[in-house]
Amino acid sequence: MSIRSNLLNYVLKRYIKNVQPPVEDRSYLEARKMMNQKGYVDSNQPVIAKFLQQIVFNNKKSKISINEIKLGSIRTLDFYHSDFNSEKCVLYFHGGGYVAGSPETHQNLLLSLAKKSNIRIFAIDYSLSPESTYPAAIEDAIESYQALRAMGYKSKNIYFGGDSAGGNLTLVTILKLQQISEDLPGKSFLLSPWTDLTGEGRSIKENSLTDPYLSYDDWLNTAKSMKKNVEEWYAPNEDYHNPLISPVFAEYKNFPETLIQVSNIEILLSDSVDVAERMKKGNNNVQLSIYKNLPHVWQIFGFLPEAQKAVDEIVTFLKN
Repeated sequence: MSIRSNLLNYVLKRYIKNVQPPVEDRSYLEARKMMNQKGYVDSNQPVIAKFLQQIVFNNKKSKISINEIKLGSIRTLDFYHSDFNSEKCVLYFHGGGYVAGSPETHQNLLLSLAKKSNIRIFAIDYSLSPESTYPAAIEDAIESYQALRAMGYKSKNIYFGGDSAGGNLTLVTILKLQQISEDLPGKSFLLSPWTDLTGEGRSIKENSLTDPYLSYDDWLNTAKSMKKNVEEWYAPNEDYHNPLISPVFAEYKNFPETLIQVSNIEILLSDSVDVAERMKKGNNNVQLSIYKNLPHVWQIFGFLPEAQKAVDEIVTFLKN
């Protein structure tokens, strides 16, 4: 564990985790402000938290072009360079609990991934809740995938990726493609995926204290917060054991080769461990990499050596 990751965990706990509102008062707007989403500004945020936001979210200079395009009707950021492999691409789904985030909030991570892999990346701006609810995000993902197929990309050369809720969207989109008998993407990679939306994952209880910012110290409040996110905003009045909502309950057969990265101290650890186990039971090719003492989706913190290591692992997975 690096000195930088130790310092980051301290800052996240003190200035984000320990100052979040009570569960009853919590709104999806807090998530949008924390992710520095366009149109959502927290004027009362501590200076050190603002500084961290600038490091993570301010756009870095790059020779890679970033253009706004449409995949079907879905607004998308296209990360491209003339040196990239013209036959392959990544379709990326950002995280944010299905209520926050955008391609722009993950721009620096995607620039790093595109630069190291020489693979074009399409990051879609899928429908967020509560403005749109389940299954709107899945429908957007399916439409964007079909648009890439129409552009001439072969399914085996399209790789899905996503973090947190975007990892959930990666899984459920592939499961939906199987249901409608469409060809599947060649590979998928998941960064701390949210796979159990019941709010009952065992790591909620085990890791609420250690998770640097995604939880409350009281695991009961953490569970209540996660359930509120799902039951009030993302998927009201749905069956949360539905595999297209909680893919931890899915049966995995003939699934694309998958890489999963997760930290041992986060509340979504069991989400990754359990879905990897279900994939293995279905004789699928899955690699589970558990990193130590890092925050949820540490890959976006590009100043961490562990973030660069994780990106390198993704690149090796995609290129082999």
